[in-house]
Amino acid sequence: MEESNDRYDRSVEDVKTVIKHAKLEDVELKPLTQVLYFANTFEDFKLLELDPLVMNAFQEGQRVVFRGSQDDKAVLCTDNLTFEVKEAEISNSLLLIPNLTMPDKVEQRKDINDERILEKQQILRVYHDYFELRRIKPRLRKLKNLLTPSSYSGSELEDSLKESGVILYDTHHLLELVQASEEELKHGLEELSALSLDGYWRILDFDYQFRVVSYFLNLLDENSWSVHEIPFTETEALLKDLMPMPILKHIFHEYTEMTGEMNDEGEPFYKLKEVKVCRFIAEVLLRPADKFNLKDFLQAWQGSVPEGLQTDLKQLDGLAILDLNIRPKVIWYYPESCLPEEIIERMQILFSLKEKWTLDEIRPYVERLTTEKLNVNALLTKYSRASNINGIRYYSARHGK
Repeated sequence: MEESNDRYDRSVEDVKTVIKHAKLEDVELKPLTQVLYFANTFEDFKLLELDPLVMNAFQEGQRVVFRGSQDDKAVLCTDNLTFEVKEAEISNSLLLIPNLTMPDKVEQRKDINDERILEKQQILRVYHDYFELRRIKPRLRKLKNLLTPSSYSGSELEDSLKESGVILYDTHHLLELVQASEEELKHGLEELSALSLDGYWRILDFDYQFRVVSYFLNLLDENSWSVHEIPFTETEALLKDLMPMPILKHIFHEYTEMTGEMNDEGEPFYKLKEVKVCRFIAEVLLRPADKFNLKDFLQAWQGSVPEGLQTDLKQLDGLAILDLNIRPKVIWYYPESCLPEEIIERMQILFSLKEKWTLDEIRPYVERLTTEKLNVNALLTKYSRASNINGIRYYSARHGK
């Protein structure tokens, strides 16, 4: 940075005069005086106050990046955490002086006759604001929006999908667009039951997923297999002609888990994931309906799941809404993913759908918006009104009737 040619340069005598006016003794002060000058032009640097977790990430050699598109509010991501970047104002002025020598780096005067040293330091910028970080949950809503247009509906439709110009996304591309750390992105992909096909992340079209899951569940029924003793090798052999192998393995992985037991050939047995299977079958039943008579739904639901599995309304947390205060009692499909991420707007929609909610009913619909400092109870206290009816605590709109 070039210095101004017409400025006045302070001399040692000038400094001594200032010290004298301040009624200080030169010998009592450290021998270095740093004279500050404004640079001709200011550098366009920004100040960012680092959270200790981000500082640790730098020290560990992690990659720390800003993420999101131009229309997004900025976030900063480490390998496993996401932070919102917010502007903060300060009342004092902060001066950016790169080479300023700190007092602990200046040696004490060895001899009272030592001459005072002058160093010129340039001010590259004056700040009245800076950016601060606040840890937040990853913003994963965009992930589903990006992957839905390229949903996998079967190998026979892949050519027409590619010809349509639909964009396919790999991990690198998703990290550029989704405001989440790499670890959080992987967790988001798992929540969507996404799979990698030819290096690109895809989710299954719901109707296609129902078709291939039905193949699998029907196979258990046709072979009279227990839901707790499912052999993969035989499943693979019997279904390989009905779906591509990556899809078969994906469905098997999503809906089963190892039991720890083995058959006579030493092959591990798998069992159905009860919650996952029951929840999926419930979604199949609820999606096309408006409001479903609860008694009829419970009967149809239990009759639709494989023998050996038990349905439970807790399996539908965040997937369906119940209204037990009307006759007949009803249930309807309303996944949490349909709600906006802005808390006030979300609460308005929830209370328009149902006037009063118990804690267990509303928890799945607001839990995603909690933070380290604001749990579900605190969030509801802030954005809703609590009341007790017959010993049961309900939450309703804060400014409701």
